[in-house]
Amino acid sequence: MERNPRIVGIGIAVVDIYRHHGKMYPGGNEYNVAYHAKLQGADAAFMGVFADDRAGKLLEGTLQEAGIDTSHSHHEKGSSGYAIVDLVRGDRVFVDWNRQGVTDLYPFTFTEEEIEYIKTFDIASLSKNSRVTYEKFERLADLGVVMSYDFNDNFTAEDIERIAPCVKTGFFSCSHLEEEEIKRLLKRCVDLGCEIAVGTRGEKASIAYDGRNYYYHDIVRVKAKDTMGAGDSFISAFLTNYLSAGADESFTAEDKISDLLRRAAEYAAGVVVKDGALGIGYDVDPDRLSEVINI
Repeated sequence: MERNPRIVGIGIAVVDIYRHHGKMYPGGNEYNVAYHAKLQGADAAFMGVFADDRAGKLLEGTLQEAGIDTSHSHHEKGSSGYAIVDLVRGDRVFVDWNRQGVTDLYPFTFTEEEIEYIKTFDIASLSKNSRVTYEKFERLADLGVVMSYDFNDNFTAEDIERIAPCVKTGFFSCSHLEEEEIKRLLKRCVDLGCEIAVGTRGEKASIAYDGRNYYYHDIVRVKAKDTMGAGDSFISAFLTNYLSAGADESFTAEDKISDLLRRAAEYAAGVVVKDGALGIGYDVDPDRLSEVINI
């Protein structure tokens, strides 16, 4: 009997505060991945650190209302992570952010019980923003945790050398790189042990590499309203369909990867026409943030 893919996001939960229209949008790399995976039929969970302020309650409540398990998240006194955002022609511009949110102050150490819980999922999605050290990645991999990693756009050579051997899928934001540089980057990631590496390039075609071939797929062109969460929604769609396609022997490996890129591009296109990373927002006065965040 087929079952739903199981995906857990481990990392940051933040609010993006849009000054131009007085709204606060839930988000964060792995938070977004978990939310969008659930919308696509996955059994999704999120492990993060929620603050004891109003924003923290809204962040956790938004996931719970969507049917996403937060039972293994932590709760700490302090400030929710937040970013002050402006939109410039549909692109988000980060004006300011706090650097001492609860995820920064109380990162996961991963107890034995937490690791056993994570292993009940098909894959754990993490990112450079998860506040997880190289040593923790290596420990999780050694204990049999299957992981995906978003290297973002500010990755280092050390990130690749230390993390690629520990993860099954790797994602890079590569719009600042030339095509040949991206291909070398993806190849290096796979050579180190990653099964599939994917580079997204903004308005250009995404590129994937599986150790045999490079695959390209154009974005789906829409009139973007807000690009917040575009990469995370792409990752969620890729992972959800990657896990679903794993047992389907009617596709060749090449067909599967091409189809994954297509589905991810289509899903991301449906997200960028909404406000915020999820299309869910709460009213906020940017000049009275202390009413919702422990500043």
